[in-house]
Amino acid sequence: MLTSWHLSKNVFNVALMMQANDYRKKEATVQGNETTSLEARASPMEDKRKEVLPQRQVDLSLKRLKVIPSEVLLDTRIQILKLDRNKLRSVSQIGCLKELQILLLSKNELNDFPLEIQYLVHLERLELNQNKIEAIPSGIFLNLKALKYLKLSNNRLSDLPKDLSTCSELQYLNLAHNLFTEIPKSILTLMSLRELYVDNNKLQKLPSDLFLSLSLKKFSVSYNHLKEPPDEVCAGGLKQIQSYFLQLQGGQAREEKRVKVIFIGTSLAGKTTISRSLSRGKIMPVLEEDRTVGIEISEFQINDFTFLFWDFAGHLEYYVTHHVFITPHALVILVVDLHRYQMDNIQCFIDLVGFWINNLLMRVPDSVVLTVGTHKDLCHPEEVELKSRDIEEKICSMLDEHKASLLHFINNLGERQDSELYLEQAEKLREISNCTINVLPVITIDSNNYDDIENLQHHILNSVRKVELFPNIIKTLPIVYKTVELSIIEVTQSEDSPEHGIMDLDHLLSEILLRNDHSDLDKELLKDILRYLHRIGLIVWYEDIKSLLNTVFLKPSFLITVFKMLVRHDLAKQLERIPAEVLVSERSFKRDVLKWLEMLRSKAMLRLQAIRVLVKHQLENLPLRDTKDLFHDLLGNLREDGKLISLLVHFQICMPVRNMKDLNPRAQEFVPGNPWSVRSLPKEMCYLFPTYLNTLMEVTERWGGDHSEDIYVRVYFSPQIPEGFFQRLMVKSCSFYTTHWVEKGSFLLVNNGKPLMIKENNQRADSYLEIRSRRPKKPNDFGPLWDFKLTILSIMEKLCKQWPGLFYFIRTPCRTVGCPEEFEWPDIEGPGSVFDMNKDDFKTCETCCNTVKMELLLPKASSQANDSHVPPSIHITNYGEASIVSY
Repeated sequence: MLTSWHLSKNVFNVALMMQANDYRKKEATVQGNETTSLEARASPMEDKRKEVLPQRQVDLSLKRLKVIPSEVLLDTRIQILKLDRNKLRSVSQIGCLKELQILLLSKNELNDFPLEIQYLVHLERLELNQNKIEAIPSGIFLNLKALKYLKLSNNRLSDLPKDLSTCSELQYLNLAHNLFTEIPKSILTLMSLRELYVDNNKLQKLPSDLFLSLSLKKFSVSYNHLKEPPDEVCAGGLKQIQSYFLQLQGGQAREEKRVKVIFIGTSLAGKTTISRSLSRGKIMPVLEEDRTVGIEISEFQINDFTFLFWDFAGHLEYYVTHHVFITPHALVILVVDLHRYQMDNIQCFIDLVGFWINNLLMRVPDSVVLTVGTHKDLCHPEEVELKSRDIEEKICSMLDEHKASLLHFINNLGERQDSELYLEQAEKLREISNCTINVLPVITIDSNNYDDIENLQHHILNSVRKVELFPNIIKTLPIVYKTVELSIIEVTQSEDSPEHGIMDLDHLLSEILLRNDHSDLDKELLKDILRYLHRIGLIVWYEDIKSLLNTVFLKPSFLITVFKMLVRHDLAKQLERIPAEVLVSERSFKRDVLKWLEMLRSKAMLRLQAIRVLVKHQLENLPLRDTKDLFHDLLGNLREDGKLISLLVHFQICMPVRNMKDLNPRAQEFVPGNPWSVRSLPKEMCYLFPTYLNTLMEVTERWGGDHSEDIYVRVYFSPQIPEGFFQRLMVKSCSFYTTHWVEKGSFLLVNNGKPLMIKENNQRADSYLEIRSRRPKKPNDFGPLWDFKLTILSIMEKLCKQWPGLFYFIRTPCRTVGCPEEFEWPDIEGPGSVFDMNKDDFKTCETCCNTVKMELLLPKASSQANDSHVPPSIHITNYGEASIVSY
């Protein structure tokens, strides 16, 4: 069992810690450094001592300042000045601080760039992020020859002055979350630049000189609408962008018009009928027994556009796999059965429409959604019009409510007296509120009438041609990208290629070279092209899964077929239908099936033997010539997981459990430095699938019920907890803490003998996760307890990043029984974080006036944070050493 982790203050920002560099070292408070006192002047002897110190700093963060104190402006020896998280609208006379090297003005209320900054000739680091600056006058940077670090993110800038090019020492530049439509030319002359961030702007094209002339080490350009290079290329990172421009230099470019279309909606709404009819050019009715299980993929051409259709099954059991395949920049077709739709039933709207809109808001908040009403032939004509209008009105109302809710949160944070403590949360809310889905008018069809299908096709084509909806629909690609794509299609259609399309990377390269003269195609360039084809959905290549690094799935549809062997709504029935000959081939019996069914229903677990039998049975039903090698490739052996298990575990759809009797054994405690004897484990692995969990009482019984003395926090989600989120959190947490118990809606972890209960409550307007623990008996136990909770919160925070439109906030309920008041957690990171709120020993509830010890409400920070050996991004608690936890 893992021992208690003593986490850093920024456990939520592990990646940020790893980027600590020379600038952070200069910013760190060194032991013996002086912080200027505003109350008294130092003595001459003290002045003499201070002159020999390397840096002199003033920290006025979080002081709610509207002007800089005159005492500060008179002290011309200041080298570091921190004025972030205040209410400054101007910083006049700051130019007199001639020795200033580091100036932090982030998160203030500056509308204009401070002109006097031009006189700070020794300035090396300048932070002006999260203000309201619209322009920077010319001449500011002419004298800033020493500037190395410039942060201008989260402003309203659309250009930079030409004189920025004179900052020859500039190494770091952050322009994210602004209004740039192109990269300023002054940047292209910054030969020392190593890090450039331009996320969340309005860029459509990147200049090749940025990558072929400069020596960038880090570059980020997410959430733009790029045509050159396409977003799918940029997602591959700096090296792939450089490779892209090298290929453009060496050959011709080609324009590509490819659209990914995702069909979603409840089961039996008619998604597959529409998808097949559109792609095959004729009515393709689908019988109920032939409905989609998992995802069906097809591709076809309309005029000069290539459409890639992804038809997602409607059962919630399959939704846990959607995050594997759903991508942004797609046209989403939401199919609604008009015959089943009831206007006066709000739950009917939520089930058929609202659920899917909500999940799109969280997963791909900038998507374009076309709602298609089916089965209009089963409704009266006037009923069709009324239902269509009702769906449109309810969707608009839903989006308006979502927008109003976000603005309500923003206003509440802004009106707080301590609003400077919540700036990160407010900024995240603004990002979400500025990015919403585009919902097109409802189209109604009779799926058996080809005129309606043609009308839908025409409507789809007109929609994707609108630049305001799809600004990057036309992509510029090197010619080698298209030739490799065509070669891959030839490979998949070859009689010598495996029908399932699973191929070794080196084998694929040799096959492509055999078919075409690609003299410049090597393995690294092939990887770049595969990354692009993976992101647009033509092939699947999971290079971040070690066991699959050299495996390419040339037919994504087969990969999805593999997924649905174990993730399906009728899995129990599939077990019951396994024929005797398949059981015998795996040395199993009918009575084993009964055991497997009981284990699945009671513990949501499958033995490896059951998985092998299921997969073998499914493979035998597929039109494949030889499945023997494929079977072993997918399932692996006792020593190594196969490809199927690797995928399911990687995407948190299941987790391994090495015990067949007890679901969660109490593991032996691991003590660093002491030998750790390993108990014998059963030879056969079992796998837990949280999506099949039932509501049992095992977790509740072991927990023993909630107590009034429990210490707990609630993590609230807006608009709701995404479908499958809790199950994935369960898998990740239980994989980290080996002693655990699980059931539907809750799980119990044990660390160092201390239990932690995590429960889900996902009701409309009340979606939250509750993290609850027993109150420690010893004061020294509060630190490890909060560290335990912070670890779970950090896992949750990393998981939340996969839902860009999801907002969450943390609250601690008042300790008084029956009091509805909750204490809000401020920002996790930066000055004024949740740790800095806990400087006092007590906090009084405004509702019940009860005074509570702060250690019962929030994690506690230590005064050791100012120790010279600690980087400013790592805050050590007073309970032990800091450790960085990565996942």
